[in-house]
Amino acid sequence: MPPDALPVGAIVPYAGPIDNPNNPNGASAYPAYGSKAYNLYLEQHGWLVCDGRTLLVAQYPELFRAIGFIHGQAGPGKFMLPDYRGRVLRGVNLDAQGPDGLPRDPQDTERTASNTGGWSGNQVGSVQDDAFQAHEHLYQKAIALKPLGYSGSGAFTDYATPEPQTDGAVMPTGYNPTITIRQAPETRVKNAYVNFIIKYSQRPRLFGPLLDDAFAQFGGFDF
Repeated sequence: MPPDALPVGAIVPYAGPIDNPNNPNGASAYPAYGSKAYNLYLEQHGWLVCDGRTLLVAQYPELFRAIGFIHGQAGPGKFMLPDYRGRVLRGVNLDAQGPDGLPRDPQDTERTASNTGGWSGNQVGSVQDDAFQAHEHLYQKAIALKPLGYSGSGAFTDYATPEPQTDGAVMPTGYNPTITIRQAPETRVKNAYVNFIIKYSQRPRLFGPLLDDAFAQFGGFDF
């Protein structure tokens, strides 16, 4: 792929490993996770991992021109990468509406900044915690017996909605085959882990950041 095929600031899912102290594979033919070999390889090809780290504007000027302080400001001359670890990406709502006439993200104005100085509300870079849509389940309980000896449909004369909430999982009715109810501390869809990376430059740093900076002082190279 040509180096300028994607603009600086582009985000792509990356199915390869990155530097990670929680090595899940143990001994293997791959480099040790603490060696920094994974992230160095990506950086040499113009990509950074979206892990929320702080960067110097002077070291990554192309990326700063693209994203600025959208994802946070960490002091003079410092900006922050987006942090997409453990997050599902969502398109900015802008003025989009659903069939009910409400914004597709009904709480778009309540979104928060990912870090101090970052953008919030209905803007790129804002974040939102997981939630479960407010709803209720209506059911009834019998509260009054019919006269003794009564025959007919139903043995009770009155019903009311109980106040106590139900607990535990409730199996759906009329569903075949039966399913196992999965419970967790979050509401989620079926998913798979990937690493998100961001394009920081149109010029790959083929020699690594230190040597690249040295070459740049002598006029650099055209890649």
